[in-house]
Amino acid sequence: MTNSNEKKTDNTLYILDSYGLIYRAYFAFINRPLINDKGENVSAIFGFFRNFYNILRDYNPQCIVAAFDSRTPTFRHEMYKEYKANRAKTPEDLHEQVPIIEKILSTLGIPVIRKDGFEADDVIATIAERAHNEGRPVRILSGDKDLMQLVNETTIMLKPDKTAGWTAIDYNSVIEEWGVEPLKMLDMLALQGDSADNIPGVKGCGKKTAQKLITQYGDLDGIYAHADEIKGAMGNKIRNDKENAYFSRSLVQLRHDVPVETDCTNFYITPNYKKASELLKEAGVPAVAKQYASYTVNNTTTKDNTTPSLKAETKDIPDWATDSTSQKVIANPSLQNYQLITTIDELSSYITKVLDNGICAFDTETDSLTALNSHIAGFSLSMQAGTGIYIPLQVTDTLLADTLIKKDDAFTQLARIFGNPNMRIIMHNGKYDLKVLYANGLWNHIVNIQKNKQSELNTNSTFFVPAQIIDTMVAAWLIQPDRNKFSLESLCESKIGLKGTEFSDIVPKKGTFMDVPLDTAFKYAAEDADFTFQLWEYYEPILKTAKLEKLFYNLEMPVLPILTKMEIEGIQILSKELDEYSDELAEELDNLEKKIYKEVGHEFNISSPKQLQTVLFEERGLKTGKKTKTGYSTDTSVLENLALYDVVPQMILSYRGKAKLKSTYVDTLPLLADRKGRIHTSFVQTGAATGRLSSRDPNLQNIPVREESGRRIRKAFVAPEGRFLVSADYSQIELVLLAHLSKDKNLCNAFNTGTDVHKSTAALIFEHENLDEVTADERRAAKTINFGVMYGMSAFRLSNSLGIPRTQAQEFINQYFSTYSGVRQFMNEIAESARNTGFVSTIMGRKRIITGINSKNKMVQAGAERVAINTPIQGSAADIVKQSMIDVDAALLTSFPSARILLQVHDELIIECDQQDAVAVSALLKKTMENVIKLIVPLRVSVESGKRWGEFH
Repeated sequence: MTNSNEKKTDNTLYILDSYGLIYRAYFAFINRPLINDKGENVSAIFGFFRNFYNILRDYNPQCIVAAFDSRTPTFRHEMYKEYKANRAKTPEDLHEQVPIIEKILSTLGIPVIRKDGFEADDVIATIAERAHNEGRPVRILSGDKDLMQLVNETTIMLKPDKTAGWTAIDYNSVIEEWGVEPLKMLDMLALQGDSADNIPGVKGCGKKTAQKLITQYGDLDGIYAHADEIKGAMGNKIRNDKENAYFSRSLVQLRHDVPVETDCTNFYITPNYKKASELLKEAGVPAVAKQYASYTVNNTTTKDNTTPSLKAETKDIPDWATDSTSQKVIANPSLQNYQLITTIDELSSYITKVLDNGICAFDTETDSLTALNSHIAGFSLSMQAGTGIYIPLQVTDTLLADTLIKKDDAFTQLARIFGNPNMRIIMHNGKYDLKVLYANGLWNHIVNIQKNKQSELNTNSTFFVPAQIIDTMVAAWLIQPDRNKFSLESLCESKIGLKGTEFSDIVPKKGTFMDVPLDTAFKYAAEDADFTFQLWEYYEPILKTAKLEKLFYNLEMPVLPILTKMEIEGIQILSKELDEYSDELAEELDNLEKKIYKEVGHEFNISSPKQLQTVLFEERGLKTGKKTKTGYSTDTSVLENLALYDVVPQMILSYRGKAKLKSTYVDTLPLLADRKGRIHTSFVQTGAATGRLSSRDPNLQNIPVREESGRRIRKAFVAPEGRFLVSADYSQIELVLLAHLSKDKNLCNAFNTGTDVHKSTAALIFEHENLDEVTADERRAAKTINFGVMYGMSAFRLSNSLGIPRTQAQEFINQYFSTYSGVRQFMNEIAESARNTGFVSTIMGRKRIITGINSKNKMVQAGAERVAINTPIQGSAADIVKQSMIDVDAALLTSFPSARILLQVHDELIIECDQQDAVAVSALLKKTMENVIKLIVPLRVSVESGKRWGEFH
């Protein structure tokens, strides 16, 4: 067992322009190459990992991905055979170092991503855009000027310098170096060309001329719209080289639609520095190997003589939010007291001791990751650190199976603790274990015990556990909600210094836990229960110190069994209707294909961005209206703009939407239904730092809401015969909370009088005396601002969202804060509080550490301030929705025991009840949810009922 300190969680994504960095490292030593003992050139390995070590030391990255170029010719080579034709052939001794570098990167836990047909720049652009859209800071490690077009308010470049350090290239840096903002770099490079990549550009147009033209005319389109006004020789060159200019722009423009992994949660690293050091030493770079061998995570600020770090800096982070290993641990595995229990008398005796103890840890072993379809192999218990028992119930050895405790007998004993309201049962990811117990029949035993006791337990419930559940995974998440790993293994190793047996080390390939020999299985299983018990001993006092006890015991733990019931219950779908819709969509897609081909004049692969680009920009001569960093890409934002001018982009958008709908939902959902026709989603309780629940497998929260296509899918979600669905949805809950928290007079007045808050905002901003004077466009702008303010929307983003100049967008924001001065004061106070305490809190006491709030880098600080402002609002909404689930569940059990909560979708609850109860259940829901908490403005809930989910809203 080992002690381990884990790094502070930072959601900044670092993307390596791998080949660019490798080439730079290699050619830095071209005159004096570094040769190892085997006579091999190791310049690239040395330079690459020496420079990267300084990133580790100065920035402490935790989320990293390495982008590599395609091994095959790219789409640019297909567009232009002369692309990069001037470049010399890559030296063979450089090629030989690349696989070694990739292997060491993998050892450091860094994903290596490449896609045939695309350059690393396109991979970087695709991943960076996804991260930016998620509000995640991005750092691109590269010296390539082509990537400067990606720089924005949260994405910056880190450029390697001659001292092995890194220089930050942010928005202002691009302007200082090139004289244009990053969005205009595409046009800059299109005009001046690039001899290194053999991009022609406009002959004779250099950097200064290109800068002058863009400054005067805005962009390439603006230049050519006024080409006749440009005088002299340069005017002639501009006019004569128009085709080259636009062609060069199509070559330089980065793709944002490369089909690669973009889920940033998969890019968090668990590096093996020791192994990396061994590989570096083996490669023949001992000096660098020594650096990695001695590397320890450094969370302090950088030294004065290094490049200023842009990592998150937080002042006065509370001790409870750090990764300190303070809990006493068992240092010697031989001291662990683990037992295999195979007789009912032994189990009964142990259960009696557990009841006397009042608390125990519990874990199940199964043959499946899908809890509701699993067969239980056995379960383990622990009621003291260093101890544990395992009770096997099923094994593959038939002779041995006859000697084990029968499952019903074991569950009768287990029901004694799960059916006891005085018991506290500790689990890790308890929702899974509870579903396993339900699927394997424990519920029947609990019901029998309660009946024998003549208990008031409502046996009409889907599943109910009288014992108090304690989930260490939820406790860990409450304390460090931005942490990326909450597995038992990760937490035990980083928090209490315990490293257990790996599941993969004992379970045979293609086997299950039932195939593991009992003398091995019982130690592994008992260890899980023991570690869970010790992890709770670590977290229990921290919850108290952090003042999170109330939130944990009164909100998160009560909602856990409710989520379990919801997942068990599922919701019924009509697969036949979805199958029919699939056929309709297939026909619509076929017709759309034919219409597109007819309009274009020939067939082509609609799903190919390259072929689509040829059709739109070369054959149809389309231009983008408002320039964006996506330039001439064929992503949705570009097509939406082009659809204003041409019917083909409009049809392509329709085609893509229908195709995605068909594959993601219409064809997939019927495959996920059980034998009763019900779909069982999983609700993720520990997925969002704000406390919001999410849905997966399948994700029912992402079904389109406002489109008719989404409504059609929702109509396939139905109530069974004799039952109704009831929807209860909080109205504008986050704006309501903004009014409550800010106490702004004008905002509160709008909600207290029942006024359309967006019209009210528009009237105040645009200075209308009557709401009737507000136009639809003004209301739309006000709505965007109302919601945008909570997310720290800048003038830059607002201008893009509304399609207006940035100066006008800034005027709107200024007017908003002038109108709602209390909102500005609230935001300032929240940010200041975060700077002083290191965290912010929600209305029910949820806390979130705000990393970077005291950073010296203004961009990092601004991002942290946005998180600080948004969290109390979105987190408080999450608190209220969860409390409403608890209150509604209790109310239904009392008044309508046959009713069930089925889904939680953002701020909406979906309930299934008997048809004759629908009106009364609707009234109960509205009353209960509107009175969950007392605010200075009213919480309003809209309630609807019917046979189908798609009938609502």
